[in-house]
Amino acid sequence: MSVEVGKYGRIVLPKDLREKYGVTEKSRIILREREGEIILIPVSRYDRPTEALYGSALIGKPTDSPKEIARQHIRERLSEEMQ
Repeated sequence: MSVEVGKYGRIVLPKDLREKYGVTEKSRIILREREGEIILIPVSRYDRPTEALYGSALIGKPTDSPKEIARQHIRERLSEEMQ
């Protein structure tokens, strides 16, 4: 499948892919570069955003940067999904 890159670097995802992966207007997509390829990863939406953070921090272990721990956890989950 191929798409054309428009002015300003914009691309249009085919309708069947948008529907399959739940990509709608204002959806977030993560871009990754790997071995000369560009990979698009749709970001899952949660009814309750805290669900995405479940398991990202250990209970009882104080931290100065809970946001960084949560970000690292999400990066690891996305990396596992790509493999």
